[in-house]
Amino acid sequence: MIWRWFWREWRSPSLLIVWLALTLAVACVLALGTISDRMEKGLSQQSRDFMAADRVLRASHPVPEGWLLDARQQGLTVSRQLSFTTMTYAGDRPQLAQVKATDQAYPLYGQLETRPVGLRAEPGTVLVAPRLMVLLNVKVGDMLDVGDTTLRISGELIQEPDSGFNPFQTSPPIIINLADAEKTGAIQPGSRLTYRYMFAGSANNIEEYGSRLAPQLKPGQRWYGMEESGGALSKSLQRSQQFLLLSALLTLLLSIAAVAVSMGHYCRSRYDLVAVLKTLGAGRKALRQLIIGQWVAVLLLAAVCGSMIGLAFEAVLMRLLAPVLPAALPEAGAWPWVWSMGSLVLISLLVGMRPYKQLLATQPLRVLRRDVVANVWPLRYYLPAILLIVVGLLAALVEGSALLWAVLAGIVALALLLGGIGWGGLLLLRRLTVRKLALRLAINRLLRQPWVTLSQLAAFSLSFMLLALLLVMRGDLLDRWQQQLPPESPNYFLLNMTQEQVPPVEHFLQQRQIQAGTFYPIVRVRLTQINQQIATERVREDDPGGEAVNRELNLTWQENLPEHNPLVAGTWPPKAGEVSMEQGIADRLGLKIGDTLTFSGDTQDFSAKVTSLRKVDWESLRPNFYFIFPPGALDGQPQTWLTSFRYQGDDAMLAQLNRQFPTLSLLDIGSILKQIGQVLQQVSRALEVMVVLVLICGTLLLLAQIQVGMRQRRQELVVYRTLGASKKLLRGTLWCEFAVLGLVAGIAAAVGAEAALWLLQTKVFEFNWEPNFILWCLLPLLSAILLSLCGGWLGVRLLRGKALFRGFEG
Repeated sequence: MIWRWFWREWRSPSLLIVWLALTLAVACVLALGTISDRMEKGLSQQSRDFMAADRVLRASHPVPEGWLLDARQQGLTVSRQLSFTTMTYAGDRPQLAQVKATDQAYPLYGQLETRPVGLRAEPGTVLVAPRLMVLLNVKVGDMLDVGDTTLRISGELIQEPDSGFNPFQTSPPIIINLADAEKTGAIQPGSRLTYRYMFAGSANNIEEYGSRLAPQLKPGQRWYGMEESGGALSKSLQRSQQFLLLSALLTLLLSIAAVAVSMGHYCRSRYDLVAVLKTLGAGRKALRQLIIGQWVAVLLLAAVCGSMIGLAFEAVLMRLLAPVLPAALPEAGAWPWVWSMGSLVLISLLVGMRPYKQLLATQPLRVLRRDVVANVWPLRYYLPAILLIVVGLLAALVEGSALLWAVLAGIVALALLLGGIGWGGLLLLRRLTVRKLALRLAINRLLRQPWVTLSQLAAFSLSFMLLALLLVMRGDLLDRWQQQLPPESPNYFLLNMTQEQVPPVEHFLQQRQIQAGTFYPIVRVRLTQINQQIATERVREDDPGGEAVNRELNLTWQENLPEHNPLVAGTWPPKAGEVSMEQGIADRLGLKIGDTLTFSGDTQDFSAKVTSLRKVDWESLRPNFYFIFPPGALDGQPQTWLTSFRYQGDDAMLAQLNRQFPTLSLLDIGSILKQIGQVLQQVSRALEVMVVLVLICGTLLLLAQIQVGMRQRRQELVVYRTLGASKKLLRGTLWCEFAVLGLVAGIAAAVGAEAALWLLQTKVFEFNWEPNFILWCLLPLLSAILLSLCGGWLGVRLLRGKALFRGFEG
């Protein structure tokens, strides 16, 4: 009996829409969940590769051996690393080098690129950067003096996985074995040494070990991962994952809306059937078995079909994305399946319980009076409860991400604005004198049912807003980063210049048609006091802004405000005894204009009052500074100079630059830009493909919303046709009605999308917000066209032949 009922109902368009909505919800959640899970794992793997570890413990002095023994007992793999700067010699040629002494376990993740491939720093050997080999005129196999010891050059050091980006690294890198570090003579009291202890293991073991280690950390010790590293690459990885989360969140919202609309419509279309069955003697228990059995069958069919479609779509996505994905992505875990099946059950229960309860409570009197509807679970209580549950579940799913609140804020803003736009539009339409009969009939129908019209506008506007939000945001990840790094951005930094070398270096570059950037003087100091209070007592290392008081800072002076540092407060230029401060570090340290800072340099201490705040984009990979002083303020301190330039030619010019100025350090940031670009390109390409599923889901939501009003429109068309209206007039009326709905919905959606974009770009992704005028122009036009096409096509079906006078089935 249940299967006969199900087969009969299966052929009805209403149940088909319900099944399609549920199937698409499962497919969307499974496909996007699986891809997002694999992409997140892949991005996490890449972030580990960029750090060469899961977590790093950095210290200025050796840590207790018990800490490392505890880590090994916890099941973690540990690698030691020691960094320092020392002189290297080949014959009578000296050159300062940045030494990294590692053990045989390094790197724990990622690839150490060497020439020949696969080399490690064995005891007695050294890996040397090609630039240093040019400066010292040595080759593989030669001997190199590193401090007080002599090592054999076993190969070239091309790229370190954890090289990161440090524009103030003043020397070319080399890698030696940790066993040879003591022999260099660089490890002396007072030496500037950086100890890094790198850890790899399962996430649970890492987290458990980190929680035990954190209370034992002292000033000068830091436990961090890629998320806390604060670099441009880590920021890009975090944004990438937020974009993936946004696409999954929008898909869930559209899926819930589509199922709610289609399910409510199906149940309303079956009120008459249930009333007739009750009149013929069907008991409540028998009807409950039929309805529940049918619903379980629909859920099982949606689960099976949705899983197959989701897996097929995921396979297509992975094939299309293969060129920009890592060679081997990790397999997805069980969570996407839990989310998809859980979302199927939860969505059906949350949005289906009331419609099915009303259907089951249909009274036999409805056979005689069609206005009889059971009052089950009043909406004024049901809707708030459902909204709280849905928002709570989404918040748990996205772990309280600001993305959810930004999207919800946009929806609330849209709803509030929609009320004003809707009522204003209705009042304006009432005052207009329209000559075209089809348009006048369409406007009159909208005016006769203002609340129904407003509810349709709300649903359509929400759909268009979410679709527009994803379509606009999907390109922002790469586009905004490319805007921050225009085509002529510098890809080389030139450091460690003396003031006397600045003119000849500038002349050298000009002779080769290379435009150098601003020449910045660099002074290394420590921030020791804040308003006459010792800085390290006021701010601990793990407190916000702790990075500014627990290490050396690079100061500069400038007469003109850097063009990429807009002033946000105070006045420029700073005068004698004054300093301009970066806004972010001022906020983290709790400083404001008028506060006094004391710095300790190599020769003397000096103080300055904060008189202006600047906004600095640290991801631009351009020279940026926490503090900028007026000219002459740092003359009493030792200074070096820094500049940047763009060069795309071969290495001959760079080698010539190194030979002519052997004490200068050249930093190539092209590899860093390439790494970040690849990650962003990968995620941007993924979102371009993911948007297909979201568009399909949004289109189904539109069709379900349009289908809801078809029953009443059919009745009205019967009346108009009986009174002599032509099919052409009725067809034009339908097209005009949906076009007007689409136009007003598109305007409201543009406002809501702009509000959500402002929140997302400024508060979540930290972009500079700019109004999207194309959105304002295209969204109302496209929504009017799309809605008129969908509604018109479904409406025209009602005007074909005798279909207009058939029974009112779903």
